[in-house]
Amino acid sequence: MKILIVDDSVSVRKALERLLAPRNFAVTSVSSAEHALEAVALDTPSLIIADIVMPGMNGFELTKRLKSSEHHKHIPVLLISGIVDAAVQVQAKEAGAQGVVSKPFTPEELFPRIDEVFQTLSLEDQREIIPEAVPIAIVSAPLSFDAHLAPFLEKAEIETVLIVATTVDASILAFSGQAVPDAPLIGTYIRTITSIGKGLGKNLSVEEISGFTLEYGNKSIFVQRLNDTSALALLVASGSIPSTVRYLAQRQIPALQQIFA
Repeated sequence: MKILIVDDSVSVRKALERLLAPRNFAVTSVSSAEHALEAVALDTPSLIIADIVMPGMNGFELTKRLKSSEHHKHIPVLLISGIVDAAVQVQAKEAGAQGVVSKPFTPEELFPRIDEVFQTLSLEDQREIIPEAVPIAIVSAPLSFDAHLAPFLEKAEIETVLIVATTVDASILAFSGQAVPDAPLIGTYIRTITSIGKGLGKNLSVEEISGFTLEYGNKSIFVQRLNDTSALALLVASGSIPSTVRYLAQRQIPALQQIFA
């Protein structure tokens, strides 16, 4: 089962990841409801655990947005909050959530609620549905993931960071920043061109061609292979790649190689 955690607190996200990982859940986390909507559009989770109080869109609003979507209304949402009273319970029910868990929580409090959610779902709701329009998946990344992608988004020129599998499925292993509607197609192109570059380098008796740039409308995508199975892709808001972006990529690549080895 895939669980998406939505909370603006890093400590809460890490605590939930540590609690859920031993139960063999595939856990992904994001820091806002807005990012949750982007993540759900890319890969449909079996359950969403979301904080109620967050900057921007709150947990109630996120739940309502999901329940109003024909594609995502089947996803169960379990809300968490530091205050759980009758009013909060009513709002959660009206929004369409499966219930509310009080923070701070213990495994003895959290796990029964998660089990209850899955037990009450029909088999149709429990099956993992991946939208046909976006046939890709995001896998759970180590806790150090955010720290290594954050520097890219500090550059105003970089809109989105993608880690793409260069294997047959060309899945999006991780992403951060603005959503990219064409992500599945971009992943396929990156996989194909990376494979061509690897073969071309060998045929020319030179080192493998591991980096290249793609045109993307009036923008560009800088791609750098991390290893034999993954590549870094940076969506840049200009027709050319600034030298600062290339330098940043080279500086961050060693750490990314360790994470996605």
